[in-house]
Amino acid sequence: MSAHAHGIDVIPDIHADIDRLTRTLAYLGYQEKEQAWTHPEGRIAAFLGDFIDMGTQNAAVISLVRAMQQRGNAVAIMGNHELNALLYHEPGANSDGTNDGYMRAHNDKNTLQHQTFLEEFPLGHPRTRDVLDWFLTLPVFLDFPGLRLIHACWDSMHTETIRERNPDGRLRRSDLRELAFEDQATPFAKAVLTVLKGPEAELPSPYSFFDTKGHRRSAVRLNWWQPSAGTWRAAALSVPSPSDLPDTPVTDVMKINFYEADQKPVFFGHYKRLGQPVLDTSNALCLDYQHQPSAYRWDGETELSGERLISIPMPRSG
Repeated sequence: MSAHAHGIDVIPDIHADIDRLTRTLAYLGYQEKEQAWTHPEGRIAAFLGDFIDMGTQNAAVISLVRAMQQRGNAVAIMGNHELNALLYHEPGANSDGTNDGYMRAHNDKNTLQHQTFLEEFPLGHPRTRDVLDWFLTLPVFLDFPGLRLIHACWDSMHTETIRERNPDGRLRRSDLRELAFEDQATPFAKAVLTVLKGPEAELPSPYSFFDTKGHRRSAVRLNWWQPSAGTWRAAALSVPSPSDLPDTPVTDVMKINFYEADQKPVFFGHYKRLGQPVLDTSNALCLDYQHQPSAYRWDGETELSGERLISIPMPRSG
């Protein structure tokens, strides 16, 4: 990508929040011209997926990102919400056994999560098909000479598995049937689901925890980017009370490929972290903070710098 010379601004999950997106772009120096945002210095925005759901302006976010992409002002990858949407709208069987005719079950939980998208893009509408087709153009990862972009987890074993089938890193519509059956995951499906959702592991019995919505869970998301976080208590993500977890090594139960210090910088979103953005390591950065929009200004450095991690000012609510 020739734009490397001008720098890349990495922007995480937008979730149908057009205000969050435009404030982020404006704060980074992008200007809206002729219905597309551009940077006067020729910088490129790199979007980490999850453009849809949760917020109410799915169409506006998608239009803005597509316009930037078409003019060469942005690159974008797929998030798990885009994959979920493809499966929700694609006729076929699902692993839930609901027999409702779609690859992602149309149950209350899935429909509620996807509701704001459905209000703008109803099932079967030509406009919906156009957006779903665009989702399939988004690679599940980008591996540039100086940096990597992924939605949830970089694991070279999994990215190679995906590359072997689809060298461009994009999913084919014919791949979706395999991805609909998470509980019978093939190596390809496991690779795609891990890079888009992150590694999860079952806690040793009898441990469990309650998530932020009060649901009891026995599987945790794992911090794969900090090799030093070797115990369940240190490696578990999105657990309100880590002290509920055992203080024993994760590797006793499963193998996890931690991201080692000699690898090039990788940027990812997905984890809806709380508090203020922080650089955990010098070569791996999660940018997804639920209450604090953030971005990273990358200019070719091999070691990431906290000074380039940008918190976007937002108006106080209330």
